[in-house]
Amino acid sequence: MNIQPNKHLLSLAIAASIVANQAVAEEDEQSSTAMEEVLVTGGKEAINTLAGSAHLLDEEMLEQFDFSDLNQVLATLPGVYIRQEDGFGLRPNIGLRGVTSERSQKITLMEDGVLIKPAPYSAPAAYYIPNISRMSAVEVVKGPAAIKNGPNNVGGAINLVTQPVPQTSEGFIDLSAGEYGYQKYQVFYGNKHGNFGYWVDALQYGSDGFKELDGGGDTGFTRNDINAKLQWSLDDLWGFEQLITLKVGYADEDADETYLGLTQADFDDNPLRRYAATQLAHFESEHTQIHFDHGLTVSDNLTLNTKLYFNEFERAWRKVDGFISGVPIATVLERPDLFPRELGIIRGTLDTVNTPNETLDITTNDREYGSSGIQLKMDYAFTTGDINHQLEVGVRYHHDYIERDHSTEGYLMQAGNLVNDGLDWGNKTLNKAETDALAVYVHDTLEWNLWTFNAGLRIEDIRSEATDYLNQTQDEITQSVVAPGLGAFWQFSESLGFLVGVNKGFSPAGATAGDDADPEEALNLEYGLRYTAANLSGEVIGFFSDYKNLLGRCRASDTGCNVGEEFNGGGVQVSGVEIYGQYDVALAQSLEMPIALSYTYTESAFQDAFESSFSQWGNVSEGDELPYLPEHTGRLQVGLKGLKWDAFVAVNHQSEMRNQAGSAAISQGLHTDAYTTVDVSGSWNPTPAWLLQLSIDNATDEEAVVSWRPFGARPLKPRTARARVRYSF
Repeated sequence: MNIQPNKHLLSLAIAASIVANQAVAEEDEQSSTAMEEVLVTGGKEAINTLAGSAHLLDEEMLEQFDFSDLNQVLATLPGVYIRQEDGFGLRPNIGLRGVTSERSQKITLMEDGVLIKPAPYSAPAAYYIPNISRMSAVEVVKGPAAIKNGPNNVGGAINLVTQPVPQTSEGFIDLSAGEYGYQKYQVFYGNKHGNFGYWVDALQYGSDGFKELDGGGDTGFTRNDINAKLQWSLDDLWGFEQLITLKVGYADEDADETYLGLTQADFDDNPLRRYAATQLAHFESEHTQIHFDHGLTVSDNLTLNTKLYFNEFERAWRKVDGFISGVPIATVLERPDLFPRELGIIRGTLDTVNTPNETLDITTNDREYGSSGIQLKMDYAFTTGDINHQLEVGVRYHHDYIERDHSTEGYLMQAGNLVNDGLDWGNKTLNKAETDALAVYVHDTLEWNLWTFNAGLRIEDIRSEATDYLNQTQDEITQSVVAPGLGAFWQFSESLGFLVGVNKGFSPAGATAGDDADPEEALNLEYGLRYTAANLSGEVIGFFSDYKNLLGRCRASDTGCNVGEEFNGGGVQVSGVEIYGQYDVALAQSLEMPIALSYTYTESAFQDAFESSFSQWGNVSEGDELPYLPEHTGRLQVGLKGLKWDAFVAVNHQSEMRNQAGSAAISQGLHTDAYTTVDVSGSWNPTPAWLLQLSIDNATDEEAVVSWRPFGARPLKPRTARARVRYSF
């Protein structure tokens, strides 16, 4: 594909580069250090006076429970919505401030400030997310604070931060084992020799699975993840301090995972059951990445950063998609009373009569993704009168693609076993989509007396091309957006501050969206207060998003649409309140009780009535609520910390969610259950080098339907105990 970027946007990018070069030429004083740029918030101190909403979970917080599931990590923060699916967070469904959580498609996801979804523009569903166990921090940015991060900034952005290169010899061996065959092994070592530093990280974790397959069989997974970071500090090269970082990684997964859930009656009888029709389900993937980072410190007030990145992801998911023809499998599970024969075939209790209506469709969804790009950023600090400025100018050129090859095989259910029917059913999907995107942003932080202002502008020019080899069609989509944002923070007192912000949110249509789909756009507003003291901190923030157009995207789990097809939802309003607080209570000289609270209230309403073939919306009336958006989510965590030990108890709650847009009482339609879970963890350091930890997830063994998607009722992960030993050296 030969796509020429918008000439006006390209001119702006060139102009930004010229400004940076002129600023370099004007600076004489040299700074003493250059740093690898991996944070997007600026760190905890910067967040305290940020004119917007942001949170940073550091390594100490991540260690408290040692979760390997990103869903459980992010549940500690307000404004984050999680829809469980497989119980392990293998392919998380994460939303921010009301945007759909469906396969995390509407958030910007990064690793060390670099886009990390397989194809964030062409196919933004996140079938790959980095393993949280190899991260040192997690950042979540929402509202106007996310204007620097794209392409999706209606809800916000999540940045996963890898380990820094240690200054001296440092390493650890980390071993965990638990119920349902859970195991996690990690070895890390890093060192620095003169101007050269490095680390190597090897991680493997997995489980035998907690699902019980009819007739027996595997339901678990194994993940491998090997990464290395090399770093060179170049003192006074060409008269400037410079830091070069090269990060390479390889990850793979082998999982016996399925899209298929249960009927409500079968769930009530045994929520961990898995039907015989899923006995061939298998997922395989490989991910490779090469990231290059160059930091140039020109002076105390001017730095330049360049990042080049390459990511490649391949996956093959063999799973039951339904029947070759006839009733959709989701309908069978939702209304089993109307389709007893189809349900019997799925269960393996009835044999197939050799017709397409009773032949199971086992589709292997082969996909190949790639993304690459270059991004440049200039940070320039200066003053104008009494105003201090921190100016950022960023430019990114990005290319990504997806190739889909979904091939169908027919299987007959015979005596509880799947038998191939020997027929050639051909391809269900065979297409390719690719995108070139040029993005530029300018962001200035102004400090004046007790005020901090953030003013930003993001411009994106997106050119996509999609080829459908089955229908012999080719489409092109061009999208351009100018997204401004403005925020203010007033330091009312030493501890108390007030903030307000507004920005234009944007989420582009995908490459295979179709001619009628428009980009998603919204006007975002937030306002609130932030309190920061020695042992007490917290914030209360209200948010409001007024969508000009909500965008729905068809996935393989949706019925009546083609994968990648998109739908316009018109006007929608989403509003809510986020509360977050931390309080450290000193009980004795060497004993303290840390308390953390997170709560989110959310409401939503479609502003127009319409009929949609998108299964998550259906026939919409004005005032209908969005599906899979809980009204209440919250978490209360209480701990005790001594000199060599700590213990934590966390109570998590999420209210029920409707499966399809509507305004009637949620209980009247298909819905998920409200649930409350309790997680417990205790750690002991007998010596500085040794850590012993025992954790229990879902300690009360809560049972609940957490999703009806992709197909059928899906359970919470049952009570699971884990033991951990870590040796640091």
